Amino acid sequence: MEKYYEELIALRRNFRQIAEVGWLEMQTTINIIKYLKMLGLDVKYGREIHSADRMGLPSEEVMSEHGKKVNTDNLNFDVSDILKGYTGCIVEINSSNPGKNFGFRFDIDALPLHETDDPEHIPNKLGFRSKDNSTDHACGHDGHIAMGLGLCHWIVDNIEKLSGNFRIIFQPAEEGVRGGKSMTAAGAADGLDYMIASHIGMNEKIGVVGVGSTGFLATSKFDLSYEGVTAHAGANPQDGRNALLAAASAALSLHTLPQYSTGSSRINVGVLNAGTGRNIVPGESYMQIETRGSDELILNDLSKRVEQVARGTAESFDVKYNLSKVGEAINFETIHPEFIDYMAEKLDEKGFTTHLRPNLGGSEDVSYMLKRVEELGGYSIHYMLGTTLKAPHHNVAFDYDESVLKLGLDTYISTIEILSDK
Repeated sequence: MEKYYEELIALRRNFRQIAEVGWLEMQTTINIIKYLKMLGLDVKYGREIHSADRMGLPSEEVMSEHGKKVNTDNLNFDVSDILKGYTGCIVEINSSNPGKNFGFRFDIDALPLHETDDPEHIPNKLGFRSKDNSTDHACGHDGHIAMGLGLCHWIVDNIEKLSGNFRIIFQPAEEGVRGGKSMTAAGAADGLDYMIASHIGMNEKIGVVGVGSTGFLATSKFDLSYEGVTAHAGANPQDGRNALLAAASAALSLHTLPQYSTGSSRINVGVLNAGTGRNIVPGESYMQIETRGSDELILNDLSKRVEQVARGTAESFDVKYNLSKVGEAINFETIHPEFIDYMAEKLDEKGFTTHLRPNLGGSEDVSYMLKRVEELGGYSIHYMLGTTLKAPHHNVAFDYDESVLKLGLDTYISTIEILSDK
C-alpha cells in the first residue's frame, strides 16, 4: 500500500499548483483524464456528462481567456468541450465478477483566493502553492482529487480480486453548488447500489472518520444587480438614480429576513460592488447573495423573500434590477439510518476510530447524487475525514496534515470490502 500513499501526496501537491475555480477546471480535468488513460481506462467527459441548463457559468470571454493558459500539447483526446467549460469527468471500472454497482464522487474546483505569502506556509516552503495568484485550493479539493485518482489506481491493480462495478465521478463547480445538479441530471448517479462521498477536515479530529454526515443545508445562490442613472453628485444629484444606495438598502433588508421555528436558516450578502467615483451618483451595483435552510420549504420561502426585497428596493429607489439564480443544492438526510449504523460498526471492527453522524453544518451539492441513489433504491453515505488544519476552510492559509489522504483511501477501500461482503 505504501506506493499508493506516496502517490497520493505527489498527486495532491501537483493539483494544488493548478488550482482552478468552477467551470474553469480545464487543466485540472485534462490532467485527471491523462492520469486515468495512463491506467488504461476509458473516460467520459465533455457535454455528455452534463445537463443543458448549467448554472453560474463564467462569461464566454472569461472562459476563452482562461483556455489560452491551458497546456494542450501532446494530447491524444479531444479537449474542445473542456475548453468551453464542460469540465469534470467520469470513469467506469468494471470487474469480470458479478457484484454491486459502486459510485464515488470527488470534487475538483478551487476558490477565488490569493494563497498566503507567509514563508512558513508549507505549500510555500515546499514549492507547491498555487501558480495562479487569484486561485487557491483552500477547501481540500486537491486532496479529494488525489484520493479519487489513488482509488482508481488501487481498483485497477486489484480488479481481478474485486466484484462489481465502480464509477468514479470527478465533479466540477462544487463551490457555489453548480456542478452536482448538472451531473446528476445527466445521469451520473443512476444505476448505482451505493453512493459514497467524503470531505477532508470539517472540524473532525485527526485520524477520525465521521460516518454518515448530517446537517446538509439546502442553499440557493443569487446574483443581484441594480441599474440606476449616473449624475453629477454636486451639480444635479436629483437627476441620478442611486444604484449603490439601492444595493445597500437591499443588503440591510435581506439580513433582517425572519428566522424559522421549524429549522435553521442562513442568509449572507458576500459581495457588494458599486460606484465609479466620489462625485458621481452610482449608476450600477452588483451583489452576490446566498440563502440556506435545513429543508427545502425554508429555502423556498427565503428565496421568495429575496425576490420580494430585490423588487421592492428597485421600486423604492426607482432603479431597474436583475436577479438570477446561479447555484443550488438540496438538503440530504438518509432514509436508511440503519445503513449508517452498520457501516460505523464494520469500520470500527476494521480498526478505524469513528464518529457517528457528524454535523456538516453547510451546503454540499453531492446531496443531489446521494439523494438520487436512495430515491432509486440504493444506499448513500458521506464521510468526514479528520485532520489537523493549519487554518479554517476558505482561508488563504488553509492547509492540512497529508496523513488524511491515507485515511481517506483506506476508508474507501474498506467501504468496498465491507459492502462487497454484505
